[in-house]
Amino acid sequence: MEVSLESKILEIIKSKTEKEGGVIQSTLWSTLGIDNREGTKIVLGLVRKGLIKREPVTFKGRRTYKLIYSPIKSAKLNIVVKLNPVMHIPCFTCRELLRCGMGGYYNPYKCLFLSHFIENGSH
Repeated sequence: MEVSLESKILEIIKSKTEKEGGVIQSTLWSTLGIDNREGTKIVLGLVRKGLIKREPVTFKGRRTYKLIYSPIKSAKLNIVVKLNPVMHIPCFTCRELLRCGMGGYYNPYKCLFLSHFIENGSH
């Protein structure tokens, strides 16, 4: 099984972050033997995924980036959706629901069930 270039780059950044606090982007390219364009494309993808950070630095008199492994830790999010308020809308039990639409024979503007539901306080 071949390891992808993205995985190699991420592993190197991870290990260099633990040992040295990060890796200089241009050094990483020469280590892997890839060109700047290809490497930058992969690194920007890792940044978008939230796995690494790029910090601007000056290295040997040239501006470059230091790549640091820092995965964004997301909190577990529980969302509760209650459908009780909408379960009484007549559209959910209508046998013509799939054919109902604007400009058609079955139309929400002309629907007696929906009109009655709205007129009587939506319950």
